Amino acid sequence: MIQKGDLSTGVSVKMLSLIFSVLWLSISILPSHSLAKERASEEYVYLLKSEAGKIYRMIEKTAGDKKEWVKKEIRRMELISSGTMLEIEKGASVFLTCGGCSVLTLTHKDSPYVVKMKDFKKEGSTKSKITEYFTAALNNYVHPDARPGSKTNLGTRGYPNARKMGLCKDLWPPDSADIMPIGSMTFKWTAKGTHFFLEIKEFGSNETVYSEKTMLKKIDVPPGIFKPGRRYGWFLSEEETGEKCSSTLAILSKDESSRVMEIVDHIPSLLPPETDMETRCRLQAGYLLSEGLHYDAWKWLERNGISQQQ
Repeated sequence: MIQKGDLSTGVSVKMLSLIFSVLWLSISILPSHSLAKERASEEYVYLLKSEAGKIYRMIEKTAGDKKEWVKKEIRRMELISSGTMLEIEKGASVFLTCGGCSVLTLTHKDSPYVVKMKDFKKEGSTKSKITEYFTAALNNYVHPDARPGSKTNLGTRGYPNARKMGLCKDLWPPDSADIMPIGSMTFKWTAKGTHFFLEIKEFGSNETVYSEKTMLKKIDVPPGIFKPGRRYGWFLSEEETGEKCSSTLAILSKDESSRVMEIVDHIPSLLPPETDMETRCRLQAGYLLSEGLHYDAWKWLERNGISQQQ
């Protein structure tokens, strides 16, 4: 038989156990919540340009019981988090800033320099959303030595007996591309051959919206062929070898295209007024890359007269 005292003791033990569990859960959740808050509020600057020398990020590394500082060169327009230690080469002048901020000029005499956000004055108020887009554009900034790449492994959809290489190698636009076309659209390939045939069809219809034969390895399709919000398949064949390949693309809706272009137009407003046009365009292309619009990013540079290094 359970005595009254034993029952009270059992209840007390259960209550203490419950309280302990709640406290443990609260403590275990707190660090991750604090970390998330810290990451969300982390601030950055970026290297606008450097003259007559380079700037380096100093990284402390541990090897056994030894600690050493390793330096890594910082590229133009590269993000630098607050608290980072920088080393500046003798004779160099570097210019740091952040979205909507004034420019801070540093020389070797300031080295080593630890990034502090209080050193950067905000020029007016900056909306958080456009700042997020600006940061995404910086993270994807298109440098002169960058190269376009297909985002998927190109296949042979529509031609089950076709080889995976050959015509299916280095197709442009890349397979499954999302595109916001402005003007004509360029289709390219690097396959061997001299007698190519390109055919484009809208999904859900057997009707051909465009077809052309060429001895070149590119075709410029005129504007107006593609409709907003539709998907298309394009089919490439080489008449002499019989090789075939196909790929797909999707055209953004009018609303989505308008949203993207509004951001593209507004992003340069967070750059310093003296920023050159090429830098502005490369940053805008970086934003397009952040949206997954690979084709449009490179087309944007081309339309603005910017060519990539070969």
